[in-house]
Amino acid sequence: MAEIDNREFIRLNQVNCGELVHLQIITATKPIRLKTRLIGVDPNMSVILAFGNDATWEKATPHIKESKDVIVRFMNNEDQQASVIAFRSSIQKIMTIAGRWLVLDYPKAIESAELRQHLRVAVKIEASLLDSDANSVLVAGVLSDISIQGCAFITRQKEALDLHNLYRLSITFEDESVGSSADKSIQLSVALKNIQTSIANGHTQYGLAFMTPEKETKLSIQKLLLHHLQK
Repeated sequence: MAEIDNREFIRLNQVNCGELVHLQIITATKPIRLKTRLIGVDPNMSVILAFGNDATWEKATPHIKESKDVIVRFMNNEDQQASVIAFRSSIQKIMTIAGRWLVLDYPKAIESAELRQHLRVAVKIEASLLDSDANSVLVAGVLSDISIQGCAFITRQKEALDLHNLYRLSITFEDESVGSSADKSIQLSVALKNIQTSIANGHTQYGLAFMTPEKETKLSIQKLLLHHLQK
């Protein structure tokens, strides 16, 4: 196993109990998404989650069975460089004796995206640039990478945007709640730092710097990375 993989597994083994976990139950049609909390990790053996008792869990109960494939995602804020961790697993056992627990197989592989100061994470997330008052969409495109400081926005539209001006970056994605068709939206203040145009493919890349306070930016990026790792 590669060194980076070892670090990812160590990070999983050391996650605190009680952390919020996003659980996706894989079905033949639309995935079922639930929120729960971590009960604990038995290294190399299993990951134990709380079996929820709210309405979303009750609705999902018929799909929660042993051997069912699932995807687990959560934010790890233990160190200063917060990260998002995701892995695929399957339900090993449903326990209701000592407590209502969902026991998952220990993962064979882990994906992670770290929010380091200068590390850019490659993504593909649809987004729009709005005017600074966030009243009208100026250009639509895709985020190709992102970091705690900024991101790269690629578009085919030929809109004249001004260097160093402030804009609003808007990203809308589907609500993860079971049975919900509502959308969630994240908006961040950004400054246009550079423009690169490719004559070959007609794409324009805008280099954007986040102007929103760092704490708010970090929380928003974590949500985006959770959404990105669903795919």
